[in-house]
Amino acid sequence: MKSRNLVAVLALAAPRLATADAHKLLVLQSEGRAAAGARAKVDAALVKLARAREPQAAAGELNFTDAATAVGCKPDSASCKDEVLGMLGVDEIVTVRVTPKPGGLEIEAHRFARGGAVRDARAFLATGASPDKLDGIAPLFGPATPPPAPAAIRSTPPPAAAEPPPIAPPVAPAEPPPDDIITILPSQQAVPPPVDLAHRRSYEVAGMAGGGGLIVLGLVLWAAASRTQNDINTAPTATTQDLEHLKTLESRGDIYAGVGNVFAVTGLVLGSVATFLYVRDRHAGAAPLARLTPTVLDHGAGLMLTFGGTP
Repeated sequence: MKSRNLVAVLALAAPRLATADAHKLLVLQSEGRAAAGARAKVDAALVKLARAREPQAAAGELNFTDAATAVGCKPDSASCKDEVLGMLGVDEIVTVRVTPKPGGLEIEAHRFARGGAVRDARAFLATGASPDKLDGIAPLFGPATPPPAPAAIRSTPPPAAAEPPPIAPPVAPAEPPPDDIITILPSQQAVPPPVDLAHRRSYEVAGMAGGGGLIVLGLVLWAAASRTQNDINTAPTATTQDLEHLKTLESRGDIYAGVGNVFAVTGLVLGSVATFLYVRDRHAGAAPLARLTPTVLDHGAGLMLTFGGTP
């Protein structure tokens, strides 16, 4: 009986659209868990918004699920959209779903054209706000025209003044080194003795342990956030108390996830820096000791470089 009524509604809607422009757009009635009165206000606001940008738009007398039932196709199938378009005799349709959320209504709109082209838009209508405040759905009707780009201003830079060629400084002749003097290359300079690294290494070990502890705390908080998300997914939304409880769970989950992120990132940075310093100081402590000592030679004096002990 319901299918016969839907076919009758479609038959009445077709002559009304036959006198429209060549391109026909039909805004179907909304679906979802929101109250019928709230969905009716949203439908009226969407039709008003569509006609303001596309005068050929018209309001539908049924939703997409009812239209698909009348045609005899499954709403989820890709070909069902084209079958509904053919039955309604239009080029495009707009389907709407209104879902109650904490603090207002979430509105999802989809614009389907022949051949499977889809455009999506979403908006959130706060409780008590006017249904006309659907700025998030506005791009769905009429393409946005970008403002013209300003013309580029070209300027010709002044010719650069010719600079005189640089004058090379005079090169002083190299003096031969005196006899019996040992020349110490830069790579052979004296290495300062290693300092006591006991206290520094204790701090570095503490840093590595603290970083690991922070990472563990971050993982614990992430697990708590995951459990809270599972509670959110299964929480009822039938009454006002259920919605307030759901809002409390969402706030708790955000806190767990945010603090977990801070602990995990801080622990990773602290542990990485402490580990790097520990490895660097360990290699530095194992470096050989170098000394530069004056030495008397057969025909004068010189310098002797030794490693690991006294010459």
